[in-house]
Amino acid sequence: MRLDDDLKYFEEPEFKEILDHYERARAAGQSVYMDAEDLTDVAEYYAMVLQNNELADEVIDLALHLHPDAVDPQIFKARQYMLNDNPTSALAICDAIEDQGHREVIFLRAELMVRQEECEEATNFLLSAVEKQTEDVDYFLYDSAYIFIDYSQFDWAHVFAIKLEQMAPEWYKTWELQADILLGLGNNRAALSYVGRMLDVDPFSIETWNWSAEAHSNLGNFTKAIEAVEYALAVEPDNERALQLKAWILLQQGNCKEAHDIYLQLEEANPTCENHWMYDSYALLDMEMTEQAYTAIKQAEVLADEDSDEKVAIYEQVAQVASRRGDVNEALAYLRKAEQNKAANKAGVWDERMLPVRVYAENECLADAMHAIRSLMEAFPDNAVDIYYQGATILFDYSYFDTVVSMLSGIVENDDAVKPDVYAILAYAQMSLNNHTEALKNIRKAVDANAPSLADLFCDKFPNVKPSELYDYYFYQVFGHWPEAN
Repeated sequence: MRLDDDLKYFEEPEFKEILDHYERARAAGQSVYMDAEDLTDVAEYYAMVLQNNELADEVIDLALHLHPDAVDPQIFKARQYMLNDNPTSALAICDAIEDQGHREVIFLRAELMVRQEECEEATNFLLSAVEKQTEDVDYFLYDSAYIFIDYSQFDWAHVFAIKLEQMAPEWYKTWELQADILLGLGNNRAALSYVGRMLDVDPFSIETWNWSAEAHSNLGNFTKAIEAVEYALAVEPDNERALQLKAWILLQQGNCKEAHDIYLQLEEANPTCENHWMYDSYALLDMEMTEQAYTAIKQAEVLADEDSDEKVAIYEQVAQVASRRGDVNEALAYLRKAEQNKAANKAGVWDERMLPVRVYAENECLADAMHAIRSLMEAFPDNAVDIYYQGATILFDYSYFDTVVSMLSGIVENDDAVKPDVYAILAYAQMSLNNHTEALKNIRKAVDANAPSLADLFCDKFPNVKPSELYDYYFYQVFGHWPEAN
């Protein structure tokens, strides 16, 4: 079941009455007899909402004392072991439960498999269990999918979503599940088709409007994204996710000041969320408020625990801000921390951003930047040409035009499959060095090759000039007359 569904249950009068009954008896020092399921709900409340495992353990021990064979408290105990990285104890409890056909036992066993990266085994196990279900098969498929979604295994979750749609194509929860998975897979247009159906049924669903905003933002449709998030905020003005999305969309649009104002609001409302401080640091750095950006990202680092999904991003942002402050050593140290935390590193994949090169370039350490480029080329010989080109573009960003001309001229001479943008970048660098004859030659090549970056590179020098006319206007600027027609 989704975590949101559990949290909503804790707001229900039915649960509040159960909780009150337990807490009044406990406060009075009286013995209390309650159903195993009710006691487990109280334990989950203490663990999930209050995050007090001591109180949760006290309740679950009572449940097991009163109902030693009850499934729910045993499942809770096993899940606590699992979440504390003790799968052996969790599996032992799971194996000892008498009713192995109980849904929660099945789901626990499957989740233990997923945590061990045995997703195919978990899928086959659950699909086999589906065949044995005699009632609420739709909910079984729905809950099975969320076992995988909780671990970002969206491809495996989609197996169950497809089966659910075949069984219940017009069910709201089918659309909800599909939208959630498709967003996770990055298939935003397909996700929006389900989101639209959901909003037709429930136009006041904050979560659905947030999903709409997320999908439109991912597609670059920022106007529609802002419209969607404003609908969510109209329903609940302080909704944290809606505010996060609005700030992120504004950041994408370059509206850093307004984004920063929202992050300040989020930091005040939830000061222990590292994401708010990290994204605020992005906004502050874009506003050239470097010291404030450094303070914000260091706060994010303090708040992020070892399991934080943002650990790598935080380290990289510390490095970026440290570099902007001129502290090369700190920047490089944090980039090393980020590398150590990257799963992708184990697969031997080079990072196209080449962040150490950028740190050196930003801090006028050209020799070190060139050494870093060469080291990467040696480490990834199959990608040497791409690394060399990417290194040149980074140096171009920091106006090392002499070096860029030297590097890219070598690429043009020795590579038969030259990227069109090489000509555009080379032309701009040569123009900046007043080597207009060579610049014109490369502009012509860039125009003929339809170089994607040509218009952006030269738009400040030649505003409102089409790329196809750039050669003529540049020629006129240099020689005072239009080139003769061939």
